[in-house]
Amino acid sequence: MSIIEEIIFAGKVLYQENLVNSHAGNISVRKGDKIYITKTGAMLGFLKEEDIVEVDIKPSEKDKKASTELIVHRAIYEKTDAKAIVHAHPVNMVALSFKIDKFIPIDSEGKLFIKEVPIIEAKVPSASKEVAEKVSDSLKEYNIVVVKTHGCFIKAENLIKAVNLASDLEYCAKIFRYVRNL
Repeated sequence: MSIIEEIIFAGKVLYQENLVNSHAGNISVRKGDKIYITKTGAMLGFLKEEDIVEVDIKPSEKDKKASTELIVHRAIYEKTDAKAIVHAHPVNMVALSFKIDKFIPIDSEGKLFIKEVPIIEAKVPSASKEVAEKVSDSLKEYNIVVVKTHGCFIKAENLIKAVNLASDLEYCAKIFRYVRNL
């Protein structure tokens, strides 16, 4: 499967799992000094080849078509060993982020795969230098970070692993909320 096909597949899964709404979230893959990333406003569940752009690891004129979150993706690639990044908006996890500062799953799956997720706060929670710095610094130690009131960034060695972690995170957040409300 090509990088483009992987991104299209990942977008469908994220949308089908309700981890993004019709026009939110973004996906990227790093290959050498290139980043393949979804365009701003691309509908992840219905991606076409032209919805994915190739940009350089360093800022360039090509950046204009890329997701506005490119600043965050680029910082993550520069500071970590990430090969793939998913930025999703899992509803249960975002809801929890309003009330907690760190997410520690209570279910056995979460304890095994997720362990602990920092929740960071930013004045501008989307596509800002502050988010880029805080998220990339957190992802040096963790695989997942949540931006309070906004969504999660997940880094992995491949896109399938990143999508799986996004799904796991939302499942664990849902269990956490259900148990909390019993």
